[in-house]
Amino acid sequence: MPLPSPGDAPPGAPWRPLAADPRFHFALRRPHARGRPAPTGLLVAVHDSTRDVASLVRAFAPLADRHGLLLLAPHFPKSPRGDGEEDGYKRLQEGPLRYDRLLHAMIDQAAAEAGAPRACITRFCLYGYSGGAQFAHRYLWLWPERLHAVVVGAPGEVTLPDPHAAWWAGVADTAARFGRRVDVAAAARVPVKLLIGERDTETHEIKPQPPSRLWARAEQRRGSDRQDRIACLHAALQALGSPVSLEVMPGVAHGSGNAAALARATGFFERQLAQKSNAVANPK
Repeated sequence: MPLPSPGDAPPGAPWRPLAADPRFHFALRRPHARGRPAPTGLLVAVHDSTRDVASLVRAFAPLADRHGLLLLAPHFPKSPRGDGEEDGYKRLQEGPLRYDRLLHAMIDQAAAEAGAPRACITRFCLYGYSGGAQFAHRYLWLWPERLHAVVVGAPGEVTLPDPHAAWWAGVADTAARFGRRVDVAAAARVPVKLLIGERDTETHEIKPQPPSRLWARAEQRRGSDRQDRIACLHAALQALGSPVSLEVMPGVAHGSGNAAALARATGFFERQLAQKSNAVANPK
């Protein structure tokens, strides 16, 4: 299993091996902000299938500095079990591997290294595009209480809160699979921004969806593109009462979408963090 190259790590955020499982690494950047003795928050950015972590850290560094955030970007390698599987992280589980737990171990290790108080990492902002978006919205279903806000950009496959369909199409068996039942009311309280490129219509890289009663049309279940799939996720979140928004990025295709999504995610997180700061400064 190839380890991430040192040259792939962004400046100021060298790779850290995960102490609990050295097959996995993460980039960690401390905020460069004056007057803050310790970080005051956390932003996690999950890579897509290209595993380009450096671009995520570079894009979010100014936001992290303004708000005193630790910036953590996991590196989930291809085929960590030597079986050729490259996409297990997107669905949070791959045999005995639990990618949500791996992220939690990374967060705990990062906080200890940075001297961050526990309150700093209790809830965090989460970003993912394409494969990272699959991780991000599935993490939302399982761990909403740990999230301050989420940006989900152009996932190729989506999980809907269908209590009659098994994971990953739905959430019927999460108690048996993950030891956690999905709390849809808690998930609906997390601010979510969905992003999709206007020209993101290719289907050669995405797989057919498994059947679900919430995917009523055949093209949504089998031949749909990312437009249809994110629309299904948007509708499902809206039905729960979520403060979700869906933005179509004009002229953007899938391959160029991450850069456009990062710019919009920065603005979204900026607003959410400002609201959090105002709430702390002006409690009711």
